[in-house]
Amino acid sequence: MSNEILRPEPNQLHSFEEFKETILQQQPDAGFLNRVANLYGRVPRLIRILLILDRTGILSTIDQLISEEINEQEQDNILRKIYDLAIKIWKVEAIAFPNLPDDKFKFLYFVYIKSETDKFVRVEVDEIQNAMSLSQQRTISFGQYLVQNGLIKFNTWVEGIKIVHNGIVRVEAYLLGNNKLPEYVSENEVEKIEERIRLRFVLLHHLYEETEGDTFKRVLHTDLARKAGLEDRCVISQLLPYMAEEGWIKFRTNDSVTITEDGLDGVKALLK
Repeated sequence: MSNEILRPEPNQLHSFEEFKETILQQQPDAGFLNRVANLYGRVPRLIRILLILDRTGILSTIDQLISEEINEQEQDNILRKIYDLAIKIWKVEAIAFPNLPDDKFKFLYFVYIKSETDKFVRVEVDEIQNAMSLSQQRTISFGQYLVQNGLIKFNTWVEGIKIVHNGIVRVEAYLLGNNKLPEYVSENEVEKIEERIRLRFVLLHHLYEETEGDTFKRVLHTDLARKAGLEDRCVISQLLPYMAEEGWIKFRTNDSVTITEDGLDGVKALLK
């Protein structure tokens, strides 16, 4: 088999054949991610997102593919199941957005990292202005542009800037869907994004187990955080608000949530 692999364009969804070719050319060991990253420049989204959620389980499954005991049809069946799962996750996480000019995206990115995806955190406008070396007029103009596109809240300089859900999704979808990172984005920040995505699914799965699929059963934020082994603040200010915006959960009281039908469908799809 040829060692040449197609390099996907930014935001391109990998076909099953490309996915299959990538997997079969690599041995599922500790160096798997690094080898695929070298071939693509960055790890393909479909493989990356699966490994975020279940590194050991996925690599163990892939390990079956190199077994001499299975035929080509069985090999295809295993790969198809992995690919279908990845597509389901992609559809949950990825949203099509028009491209932002790089300077506007950079502004939004700095708001994203300063807020840590907490929609209630007030980001100082001075911090963004200084980070980008903008004049006051340009800072206001950029802010107004992002407000008009529904990505941030920005009324006055004194009130500061707040990220909104579409702004969070916009940053994450762009950075994880591209093969080349902007020079101002570090790999460490991308790893933080990947971890946030993983934690959202982990928390949703715990909520599913706690409610036993009952959309009327309330679960306390603190109980959910404890079950997932997460800090209360992270769950309450970052994870649950995102999940509510996606329609996976509903806030029922100040300290409790329920799972929704959309949330149930998402968990069941990932468990199949």
